[in-house]
Amino acid sequence: MNRLEKHVEKVLEQMQSSDDEREDIREELLNHLEEAKQRYISEGMPEKQAEKQALDEFGQPDNTGRQMQEAIYPYQRGLLYAIGIGTILFGVIFYLNTTFFLHEPIPVWLAIQLFTGGTVTLAAINISFVGRYFYVMNVVLLGNVIWNGINMTMMELRPQWQAIFFGVYLLILVGLGLIAVIRNSYYSSGPTEIKQQKRGLVLISYIVNLLFGLAVTGVSLFSLWALLAFSEVKADVLLTVVPIIIWLITYKFQMGYIPKKPLVSIATGLGFSVLSLVLPYTILGLI
Repeated sequence: MNRLEKHVEKVLEQMQSSDDEREDIREELLNHLEEAKQRYISEGMPEKQAEKQALDEFGQPDNTGRQMQEAIYPYQRGLLYAIGIGTILFGVIFYLNTTFFLHEPIPVWLAIQLFTGGTVTLAAINISFVGRYFYVMNVVLLGNVIWNGINMTMMELRPQWQAIFFGVYLLILVGLGLIAVIRNSYYSSGPTEIKQQKRGLVLISYIVNLLFGLAVTGVSLFSLWALLAFSEVKADVLLTVVPIIIWLITYKFQMGYIPKKPLVSIATGLGFSVLSLVLPYTILGLI
């Protein structure tokens, strides 16, 4: 790998992109640097000096990579940092509050909170690696959204001022998480390749399919709560979260299908969502 290729790889380390898009960007940047190098050589510079001049003109790879990341995926990395660090801060503040004021520390809860916030933060730090796997990024974000949604149900047990403060805080985190999922899904389809008249329809399809997922998650978590609270049979607890798993698997298919046929994907998304709910509860009824 020569100096130009190493320089381009450092640029790509700051960017989120699919493998195909990454290869196109790599080729374009290498061509740009090679043209600049050849121009300086034609002006009489030695090859090594011409190469150095081309790299200096191009700029520092870290700065160039960040600028290109913001140009192609605006606010993506900053949004992930806000969600991840915000989740971690909530965990620390809420845990300290429950420990020193209510004397009810829950270390396991704090560990899960730090894990969900930490995974999103690590995704922001390593966006060049994690970011190219759009589905994995969505799973990380949806896990964070679901967990913070569960936390919101705990707020009714807090004093009024705490319930309001923490409830609003969590609502903002959930909202940012959903925005990040929609944006990430949209970017996964290569919006520059989508016809202008279809862009709005594709975006709506992503939102509707995400709403299906939230409905499935809500029903599943409510069933889990009801089973734990009122049923003596605990062996079937895992079946209540099966719909979420089924929906997440089928959503991977939807992410690739939505850009091609957005209206049909809404119908299939509804079908998958109903199936994810009916199947485990049918099994549960037969047991």
